[in-house]
Amino acid sequence: MGEPKPAFAPNVVEPEAEARRLLDRIARGDRDAFQAFYDRYGARVMAMVRRQVAARPLVEELVQEVFVAAWVGVQGYREDMGDPERWLLGITRHKLQDHWRRVRGLVRAVGAHAEQARLEARMPDADLRLALEEALVGLPAEQRRALDLIYQVGLTFAEAAHVLRLPQGTVKSRVHAALLTLRGAFARSGRP
Repeated sequence: MGEPKPAFAPNVVEPEAEARRLLDRIARGDRDAFQAFYDRYGARVMAMVRRQVAARPLVEELVQEVFVAAWVGVQGYREDMGDPERWLLGITRHKLQDHWRRVRGLVRAVGAHAEQARLEARMPDADLRLALEEALVGLPAEQRRALDLIYQVGLTFAEAAHVLRLPQGTVKSRVHAALLTLRGAFARSGRP
């Protein structure tokens, strides 16, 4: 006949249901729920980003971007999008794709210097991307922000100037200085 069933069932909350409840609370602006959501999924997102990005400061920045996007976009979450973890990992994939799109754009902008260094050192493209990540970390924040708006977001200089509330010439100067720094890093090192 099998084992007798207990007279009462323990109150076990399904992890997915709990995560959905957290998202509902986050949608209402509950910061404690957001912290619990981060505690639950932060390590998973960090591991996923680390597998594709080597520079530690960029890993941390991308993880932060993922969770900011989750906080801002939680209103758009629907159950038919999958469980909350899958939804968050989808955001992570999009942020990683944005990151690599930006890196490819910067490699094109740095252009011949990066390609020449890669060829001279017989480096694979992965090493080129790693070197570019390391060089990006060394840029001043205002130069990185200007590069992001131009090469990642795809804004024009005029649009980026509007977003940054700076004269267009200042934005151009920051981007130009950043590109010179990146080119110099490739030229000095003999490797990208």
